[in-house]
Amino acid sequence: MWNLENLWFSLSGLFIDNEVDYKSIAEQISSYDIDTIEFYLFYNVAPVCSINIEQTIPVIWSFFDKNELIQDIKLHGISSTDQITLKRKIAAKLYKFKYKKEWEILKGLLRK
Repeated sequence: MWNLENLWFSLSGLFIDNEVDYKSIAEQISSYDIDTIEFYLFYNVAPVCSINIEQTIPVIWSFFDKNELIQDIKLHGISSTDQITLKRKIAAKLYKFKYKKEWEILKGLLRK
């Protein structure tokens, strides 16, 4: 089974300024259950990576630097639902709304 760092890196592919390869991402993370993927996507990866895609001119168009990504998520992310604060819950709801289409596509591929 992959470790969480690889899960984070794979999910970061949703936030590049290029065509997203949903099938490849789904294949890379298929060993995780959907609830785990959803938790790490919206509470760890989106808060760190979404700023790229939300910029007028995104800086990252092919892939994130894995070491920087891991360092940022370890610094700003959370590792369990016990750490969810009201602020994080509201932010996650916002990310779920903004990236609903991307999540639905990925989730559909994971369920196949």
